[in-house]
Amino acid sequence: MPQLLQRTFNSLTRLGPKRSMETLLSMIEDAVFDLRLGTDMTGRVLQAELTVINPEHQAQAKPYFLTRARALRRAFAQSGAPLDRGFLDIGCGKGKAIITAALFGFKRVRGIEFAPELVSVAKQNLDKARRLLPPGTELNVVCADATAYDYGPEDCVFFLYNPFGGDVMREFAQQLARSLRQHPRKLWVIYTDPACLSELMRELPLQEQPRLTYGGYEIAFLTHTPVLQ
Repeated sequence: MPQLLQRTFNSLTRLGPKRSMETLLSMIEDAVFDLRLGTDMTGRVLQAELTVINPEHQAQAKPYFLTRARALRRAFAQSGAPLDRGFLDIGCGKGKAIITAALFGFKRVRGIEFAPELVSVAKQNLDKARRLLPPGTELNVVCADATAYDYGPEDCVFFLYNPFGGDVMREFAQQLARSLRQHPRKLWVIYTDPACLSELMRELPLQEQPRLTYGGYEIAFLTHTPVLQ
């Protein structure tokens, strides 16, 4: 109880009453979701605890944290991204964002994760959540390095929760820029805790939209519209 009181006090001090209440409601909702379905979404996983397919990028990879569903739903709505385009979570961890995206209504949802241990947990979570999804929803997770993945013409909506540092972000953005040159299309980027926004925008022709603040999250929205020849 003293620890809970201390965390509540710290949240009120840092975020204020409104955002602290948003965080509390989000925590309760996510806990109920896990209890109801038997999914494993919570907890913090450090990179040192993982074996990954590209160790050269692990030093810049961030720890796994759960993204709260209430903030995600508001972000998806504010982004204006169409539900019939491919949705990708870059660094999907245990799969919370992709499950939330599928429940929100995105039809083709994919997670990209370079730690096989997290991919295994995400697949188990996906299997438990599938009964809640709308019919015809495509939902899967791929074990791959985001800087080398072959992004196709239907991959238009990208979600990132501060997955890696600036050098890896630059490589990811360059890979996505190559995909855009091959398959010109509109992009929507939803970027939570946008620590490497400058690296992303340096490599991609993106326009930033008004941000969303919810609970402890700050979420940036970026779009790219191809120039018609």
